Amino acid sequence: MRYEVIEAHALLFFRKHSGLTTIVREIWPPSRNFAQNDKVHGAWSAVDRALSRLGLEVTVNLAPPTVKKTLCGSGSADKKEVAAAVRRICRLPDDYKFATDDESDAAAIVLAHLIRENLIDGGNVNG
Repeated sequence: MRYEVIEAHALLFFRKHSGLTTIVREIWPPSRNFAQNDKVHGAWSAVDRALSRLGLEVTVNLAPPTVKKTLCGSGSADKKEVAAAVRRICRLPDDYKFATDDESDAAAIVLAHLIRENLIDGGNVNG
């Protein structure tokens, strides 16, 4: 049932935001926690089914170290460093609070793609 709900929400989202040309996904690194792997891959499958219904698909897959290296200069940057890079690139105040780590992570994935495709300037990743 959970995956059907995810699929329904994804379908509504993608219908509302028609005209998408790029859909970026952060690759989930395999975990020793197989239950967690199953949940992530189940959610991906639900989203993929929704995309397929609309003739869409994920077009770009980025690994977490790629996102971190692109934004922070180090593939092993921590969540605070990634959030700081998102603030810097988006010109947000240093004290801007993201609602969750997921919020700054999602922004980081999109920003990394845009920087890698030379669609935006990431600025100096070291400062």
